[in-house]
Amino acid sequence: MSTENKELPPGTNKLTTVNTLNKGERMSPSPQTTNTPLPPAVSAVKNGTNIIITATVFVDEKDSLNSLEVYITSSLVGGTQGVYFVYDYVEETPTAVYPYTFSFNLPDSTNAIEKIKSFLWDEDPVTSRGTVTEVEGR
Repeated sequence: MSTENKELPPGTNKLTTVNTLNKGERMSPSPQTTNTPLPPAVSAVKNGTNIIITATVFVDEKDSLNSLEVYITSSLVGGTQGVYFVYDYVEETPTAVYPYTFSFNLPDSTNAIEKIKSFLWDEDPVTSRGTVTEVEGR
């Protein structure tokens, strides 16, 4: 998916594009019961000067996800790093979803990041869902 001409999260910079997404088994009926997507399931583990983030996002079966762009906030707020998984989805309640799992490294050479606040981002912030995860191994 291209983010060209797309409204991105304010105050963010692109970190990476994830091209390796592991598509899980179809989930039907969908655990998503409204047009607001499920928040991502995220783990964050300190590894030297990086944090390895593994995330699962849940995508409507009607959509195909080949890559995902990851943006981060340009500054920390109280030791919390904002991470956004940019995905343009139709704001409908899906009948079934597929989980997509992926991993990437987040640089943390100063050991300042204590928590990750991650969002599955859509242009409409009302339908963007987030979750907070503690960084393990700090």
